[in-house]
Amino acid sequence: MLLLRNHEIRGLMDLTEYIDAVEAGYREVGNGAGIGFPRESLYIEGDRNLSHRAGHLPSGSKASFQFKGALLPGLGGAGLNAYTTGLPQGLETFMFLFDTNTGACAAVIEVLYWDWLKTAALSAVAIRHLAPASSSQLALFGTGRHARSQLYATAKVCQLETVRAYSRREKERHEFCERMTEELGINVIPANSPAEALRDADIVITITTSPTPVFDGADLPDKPVHINALGAHYPWVREVDDHVVVNSRVFVDELEQGLKENGEIIIPLEAGIIDESHILGDLGALVAAKVEGRRQDSKWTLFLSGGTGIEDVAVCARLYEKARERGIGTEFHFNQPYEYEL
Repeated sequence: MLLLRNHEIRGLMDLTEYIDAVEAGYREVGNGAGIGFPRESLYIEGDRNLSHRAGHLPSGSKASFQFKGALLPGLGGAGLNAYTTGLPQGLETFMFLFDTNTGACAAVIEVLYWDWLKTAALSAVAIRHLAPASSSQLALFGTGRHARSQLYATAKVCQLETVRAYSRREKERHEFCERMTEELGINVIPANSPAEALRDADIVITITTSPTPVFDGADLPDKPVHINALGAHYPWVREVDDHVVVNSRVFVDELEQGLKENGEIIIPLEAGIIDESHILGDLGALVAAKVEGRRQDSKWTLFLSGGTGIEDVAVCARLYEKARERGIGTEFHFNQPYEYEL
């Protein structure tokens, strides 16, 4: 078994390879050769004192243990991504990868480095299949680490000319735009308001921690636009409002998971504003051409994602191959099979 640490994963694949791996994983699922396991979230309520550790949580807050997985035999991998959030240790997350050719547990892989590149790659795949042709204007909501990788990945699938970025912290917003203009060689402009960020946009990406919509859907341009909403994935939060959802062709990363945890669709579903038929399909079906994405007469398309085990396994199967080829990682062995005796 191979142990891969965050610092060892850096440089194993470029961003284009991440995009190709994610697309291959969803195509396998869309064609019926693979399957994803929707995320399970087990919550610890801070005020229930379930243990001495849970007692450290403020009253009314939540911590969680979460896991998601997939089986992708065409890519040679199956696996489970397991992690905790909201507890004193902070985010702890590991990937357990199995070789579907031998059945062996092939690797234990730290997640935090490749996760942000995988999320960016997922966004790029959705843009590739749903954005208007010749998209060049991007509205970006959020200016953190994930926002940076989102710009790099979008630039791999679009000829970006202008990015208007908005976040609530003015200083960080300006610093982000200066840095990204220098790194990418494109015009990244700090927007003073959400409406200003949306001006002329062909693509909108939201990658924030906001529990409420980050822009007014009425401010979206009256023309073909694609929206990737990637930051929120709890039933009680959402980054886009009802107006966007109702007036868009809506797709999710994985159908069962999306209906269980995407507040963008759960909230209007519970209000009776839409029904489940409004969600036209998931990314696997879209990549495999089993559902129609953008139509010639489409105005807005919307892709909702909180991340699935499909892209996790697809990326890690490729990272594992690269690590083996280059002799990277720490190999360790378990004892020989134990013969059980009473």
